[in-house]
Amino acid sequence: MASPETLSIPVKTQLAVYGCGMFANSMSILGGIIVPLWVATFETSPILIGLVFGARHFLPLILSIHGGALMDRLGTRRVMLIFAVINAVVPILFPTMPHIWAAIFLQMLAGLATSMGWMGAQTLIGQIMKGSAVHAGRLSFSLRFGHLIGPPAIGFVWDLGGPWAAFAAMSVWGSFGFLSAVALPRPMHSSNYSEKVTLSSLIPRLSDYVAAFRMLAISAVFLVAMATMLRNAGNVVQTGFYVVYLDEIVGLSGTLIGVLTSAAAIAGAVGSLSVGYLVRVFSAHWLMLVTIAGSVILVCITPLLGIFLFLLVASAMRGATLGISQPLMISILAKASDSSVQGTSVGLRNTANRLAGVIVPPLMGLLIDLFGLANGFYAIGLIVVFMLIATGFWLRQQSDITNVN
Repeated sequence: MASPETLSIPVKTQLAVYGCGMFANSMSILGGIIVPLWVATFETSPILIGLVFGARHFLPLILSIHGGALMDRLGTRRVMLIFAVINAVVPILFPTMPHIWAAIFLQMLAGLATSMGWMGAQTLIGQIMKGSAVHAGRLSFSLRFGHLIGPPAIGFVWDLGGPWAAFAAMSVWGSFGFLSAVALPRPMHSSNYSEKVTLSSLIPRLSDYVAAFRMLAISAVFLVAMATMLRNAGNVVQTGFYVVYLDEIVGLSGTLIGVLTSAAAIAGAVGSLSVGYLVRVFSAHWLMLVTIAGSVILVCITPLLGIFLFLLVASAMRGATLGISQPLMISILAKASDSSVQGTSVGLRNTANRLAGVIVPPLMGLLIDLFGLANGFYAIGLIVVFMLIATGFWLRQQSDITNVN
């Protein structure tokens, strides 16, 4: 049997998968720019505004496993088409309902649709590309391309035409995700997905959640779930207190903070494309843990860096490590999971990802209250690195895990 890394996948299929991932994943980035600008025009409390921002994560936290199971049961392409339509329609509804509770509801729908689109692209890496690290790296590269192009474009449209133009542009961007899903190949064995899409088939099943959590008994699946949570801890720091520190303590402008983000995206793209070579030289599992440790350390030493040049170098290095670790997680998980549960395994990883997003912010807030802003960075870094070291010791004891390298 040919190695997944040497599989010949039609270019049209590859572009469709990468397009689905890029357009779905980048919708959260675009929303993260114009939704705050939108709700800033409301006269409401900071608590409700905070609910708007957090609403994106609620449904993915509780429904990721269900969504993954639907992909296994109904077919990934069918599920992605449904949520791609939602992803394209929801943005334009924001300016039609200028109320805070409508924004919360629409954010919930948008977060679920975006999450399902990104999960679907990861699932296809397992189903079509057999967990190839090369193709997972290309998918990760496509995300960085979307992150570079989308944010400045949507910001320009907002400045030029206001909310209606910006949300309309976001809907157009989402519609390209739908076109990418349409271009996906139909399943060769359609009988595997013979169940009709009905209301009852869309209701979450307890058995799906039990089956998903049982997958944690597989060493490689448990490793990826743990690595996902620890990696996202650094991401949560960067999207929250990192920006606060750069603004209030270092005094960087929004433009310079944007430059740091762009540097990370560019380096991340390079890192993603290097994964195919790196897995031929190093163990994928150890490379994943080392790059995750590097990404967390590089954001948690921010208070030590001081000047913009050092911050720029650290941001680029962090972007590279993130670009390497992401496709490794996708590839390792896909190879460790049976072809019939690729969606469920991705749903489990996404649940771990969202769980870290719920736990880390209040934990870091508590540490900052107790020890100060700078020490809060160090404390989170020490906790995560300690857990990564413990995970490394556990990994050394798993004789079976090397079989999925």
